Amino acid sequence: MASWLDIAFRRPVPTPPVQQPQPPPEQPAAPAQAPAVGQPTKDEFVASTNAATGPDLTGAPQFQTLAAPPEGESTPSTGPTAKPASEYNRPGGVEGDALDVDLAFKQGGPSQAAQTLADLTLKNRDVPGYADSLLKASAPTLQAISEKLGERTSKGGLDDKKKDSFGKYNTTYETLKGLSVVADKAGPEGLKLLGQSLASATPNKGEINQLDDKLNELGDEKVPGLEKLAGTLVTELEATGKNKAAKELRKEYKPLAEVPAAPPPGNRWTPGTPLSEAKNAHTTNTRSDFDHAKKGDYTWFEGDVRMEFNREGKIEMRHDEGNETGDNLTLTEWLNKGKELGVGLKLDVKDDRVFNNRFLEEVRASGVPDNKLMFNYGFGKAAAEGAKTRAMFPGATLALNPPGGPMNEQVDKLIGQVTSINDANKLPSTGPNKPPVTFVFEYGKHPEDPALINKLKEYGTISIWRGNSFQSLSVEDSTKNLRNLGIDGMIDLKESVVSSITETVKDTVTDTIKGLNPRRF
Repeated sequence: MASWLDIAFRRPVPTPPVQQPQPPPEQPAAPAQAPAVGQPTKDEFVASTNAATGPDLTGAPQFQTLAAPPEGESTPSTGPTAKPASEYNRPGGVEGDALDVDLAFKQGGPSQAAQTLADLTLKNRDVPGYADSLLKASAPTLQAISEKLGERTSKGGLDDKKKDSFGKYNTTYETLKGLSVVADKAGPEGLKLLGQSLASATPNKGEINQLDDKLNELGDEKVPGLEKLAGTLVTELEATGKNKAAKELRKEYKPLAEVPAAPPPGNRWTPGTPLSEAKNAHTTNTRSDFDHAKKGDYTWFEGDVRMEFNREGKIEMRHDEGNETGDNLTLTEWLNKGKELGVGLKLDVKDDRVFNNRFLEEVRASGVPDNKLMFNYGFGKAAAEGAKTRAMFPGATLALNPPGGPMNEQVDKLIGQVTSINDANKLPSTGPNKPPVTFVFEYGKHPEDPALINKLKEYGTISIWRGNSFQSLSVEDSTKNLRNLGIDGMIDLKESVVSSITETVKDTVTDTIKGLNPRRF
């Protein structure tokens, strides 16, 4: 059988003669069976005959790049179908990862390939020099990605609001975002390769359509590595004499040598601090709400995660199913603004569709440390996504909500759920080395039996959020009572009856101010 190198480099493989078995006596030999129509060969899976054009900028091995359909055309419904991974020999290490990037390009175009580059880079972020090695091994595919971006820059009709030939929205935005994440981890060689590939395919004109628009959008969202990506592109455009395009980008971005180091993030929440000391800003979905919380002494910011209304495939911070008052932040911007402050970030997932739109991957791409993340999942959502979340964020806090029913049954089910999640990741559920978990109950529906409280606390802390049942007592008195019960996690309460008159007046005022959300702190 041919090795991967034979396939990738198209080495001729000698075919030994096939030994035909002798037919049984007095029976004719069975006719040879024709191959199944449409069944792919390994060569068809690894690479198409249409190699990506562009100069070899690195001296990397030149296997053929998987072909993509021309931009603006439909993906053909016929043609070779990729075999399962189990049916071909995938090499190990960075060479195998480069094949995965190449396959992603064929299956999903430039945005999916760039996302795969980013995912692999973050997965191996602790391996010295990995990003540069991956970029070098993926140089042909990187060039193909750049050619697609160049094509979209040249043709104004290839808009991000429309599906590309792979059925993807936001192609330019998502491709540049993935490459920015890689740029953030790349060294000088990798950054140069990124800049050379992009510059070679960028048209030399003053109007570069959505290229600079999407770079600016990512810059507004504070995407890690964006300044480096734009800087290396400016540098290589100038080096190759594409001064019109370079001049346009220089309006917002500096050459790579002039890009300053990113400032260190703040540290409002210090990892290792007991969760009982957290002060949570319960609503930070809109720009005004976030800025309001920023002025306070909150150490954790909570946001609600949903698919965006006005832009297909994007995720935003929004509590309700319908439109809300105010300018809702995108998930990317919310994460990066929170990282800049150094607060803990609690993500309350309201819309299950986000998991099929790279929610977890986007959180990882932000670079927020695990120990400053909390994923708040309902019982069913945790059953479906808890194990994967724990695998991707081993140091993050899983906030697990009860399923309802008698309290003793709720406690047993929560313990069973956290044990299942940890078992799936070969992690302990009790003891000093258990990963962080908090069990989140609504005030008034929380356990009060000391035996049940202590039973839960073997597996994690217990947190309380404000609920409709919170009546008459002050926040201070209620908090004191909860602590006396043994509640040792985050307590996030809001006065209802005592401050109802004040809240009514405040809500009336905030409703009249554009951008403010009436669900205040």
